[in-house]
Amino acid sequence: QHGPQAVGDVEVAMRRIAEQADRAGRVIKSVHDFVRRRDQARVPVRPGALLEAVLPLVNLQARKLGVRVETRVAAGLPDVVCDRTMVEQVLLNLARNAMQAMDQARVVDPSLTLEVVLAPAAAGGKRWLEFRVIDVGLGIPEAVQQQLFTPFFTTKAEGMGLGLSLCRTVVEQHGGFLGFEPNLPQGTIFRFTLPAQSVGVATADTDSTA
Repeated sequence: QHGPQAVGDVEVAMRRIAEQADRAGRVIKSVHDFVRRRDQARVPVRPGALLEAVLPLVNLQARKLGVRVETRVAAGLPDVVCDRTMVEQVLLNLARNAMQAMDQARVVDPSLTLEVVLAPAAAGGKRWLEFRVIDVGLGIPEAVQQQLFTPFFTTKAEGMGLGLSLCRTVVEQHGGFLGFEPNLPQGTIFRFTLPAQSVGVATADTDSTA
């Protein structure tokens, strides 16, 4: 199709793309502002409680996709200081991404592990906890790795590409770091750090399998 009608269709399409980009930008800004405003919402939380809070939703999807879910919480961990609502959303998003990736790759025996350990000691003596979401999928292609945390980038047909970008924002607003690495021999480990409470040690959690 050529002529004025075709030009008009392109103009409409471009206008809609610009409107969607503008809307997505406003979403990102509002969430960033929301995270900053919630600094005062950070409280000491037992690490195991964060996993327990998301397990019902994780297990619901896991049952549908045939994924085995395991949680591992190291004994004697201190409480983590965080906005638990936002951190639970990070955990849930990473777990869902991992299960969907394994399902799309048709992994024969898919499994997901949610793990919390004490991170190596950092300079200045501040303690951090490390949360890990571990899958046994086919890994992340190198071309995708370069753009994984870029706003609007997505490998999902109907995704807006905000999930991992906002997850990283939440973690960084807590002073932590979110990254990933291969899970040998197969899969991916997403890990992020959060500050531990400086005084007092929480009741030890025990390993559990869901």
